[in-house]
Amino acid sequence: MSRKALTPLEASPDRTTLLAQVEDAVQRITGAVIGLEHPELVQVDEWSVKDTLGHILFWHEIFARNVAALADGREPDVLAGKYIDLNRRGVEESRAMSTDRLAARLEEAQAVIRRCIVELPADVQIPYRKGSRTYTPDEHLAIVRDHIVAHLHRVERAQRRRKRGDALSPE
Repeated sequence: MSRKALTPLEASPDRTTLLAQVEDAVQRITGAVIGLEHPELVQVDEWSVKDTLGHILFWHEIFARNVAALADGREPDVLAGKYIDLNRRGVEESRAMSTDRLAARLEEAQAVIRRCIVELPADVQIPYRKGSRTYTPDEHLAIVRDHIVAHLHRVERAQRRRKRGDALSPE
């Protein structure tokens, strides 16, 4: 089955479109990782394919937690720390989980985002890390979509490299 490629924004899409694009990106990255034998052994940059999913999960759960707080009228508990340390923390926390568990938690976070983001006013500001700028719901959805798609493309390249390597190795 061929998937329609995500295209860059030509104009500012509405929140429903952005949310659908994030949903598609989540499904695509999850499918790419789940469908891979031994994703913990396939390198993508400095992380494995499994680590990459753990990294996405970490930030997606933060996004879900923040939009849920805002939708409930609460102040989000915003992360503090340097990106490199937060990224490392997210990957390390995910290593003890199975790929199926990572995928399930990613879908749970996406369900929270799906439910809560539609309730937020267009001009509400969503934080994600202390010391960083905040984003409107639409801006945040676009950034999350682009972040996941960028990692998806790296995972797909790693899969192609692995297939080429498998094809070249003697049986």
